[in-house]
Amino acid sequence: MISRECRFSEFVGAVRGKDYFELMQLAELEATAAERLFLRVRADEPSKQRCGKDYARRIKLLIDYLRYEVKPRAKFARDDDVFSTLDLRRGARRRM
Repeated sequence: MISRECRFSEFVGAVRGKDYFELMQLAELEATAAERLFLRVRADEPSKQRCGKDYARRIKLLIDYLRYEVKPRAKFARDDDVFSTLDLRRGARRRM
């Protein structure tokens, strides 16, 4: 995982400047790794499970935004500044 502490801003900072396809691949891998945190049978602690679930949901919202330009609703509106900084007008050569 890029962000071991499940920090969305840390993930966004790490992928900034990547091309569109690399960004999508990293986001999908990150969401999968985060989901595995809370799907483990013997997860260390409930907070780690919750961290993985919420973080995975936020990464998936980023993926939806990159694919379909669908901005997140109320609960994750605090990430709106992150989504608004992305330039999606360049097609396959998009950069974050």
